[in-house]
Order: sequence, then structure tokens, then C-alpha cells
Amino acid sequence: MNSLLMELDWVKVCEVPSLLEAKIVRNKLLENEIPSTEINKQDSMHIHLNHSGSIEIYVAKDNAFKAVQLLNSGDH
Repeated sequence: MNSLLMELDWVKVCEVPSLLEAKIVRNKLLENEIPSTEINKQDSMHIHLNHSGSIEIYVAKDNAFKAVQLLNSGDH
């Protein structure tokens, strides 16, 4: 899936440790008209553990600067 996102010019803008945080981040991006997708790299056998992987959030390359600024603003 990573190679497909790269072919579509999507870039990773952040990485979060939980599905809940991924949902919060993606909703914040959507509120600001920035479509996103996620890649869940958590270990499905150990999903109950806090450090069993992460969720990567991707946006289109054209939206990356705006997305990073928004996420770094602390308003999420």
C-alpha cells in the first residue's frame, strides 16, 4: 500500500500510537478540507499493547504543508 500512495503523490504527515488518535487527526484534517488516509501498522496479534505499532496518516502531496502546519498548531 505504501508504494501505491507514493505513486499517487501522497505523503506521510504524522504517526500516532492509537486508532482513536488517528480518527481525531483525520477528522481535524477533514474539517479543514484535507482528505487523508491511514495505514495501520499495529500488530493485530497484540493490539491491546500500547507499543505494538503505529498508525501512519497520509495526505496528498499538494496538501502536505497545510496539513503539517495544522497538526503542529496544537489545535487537535
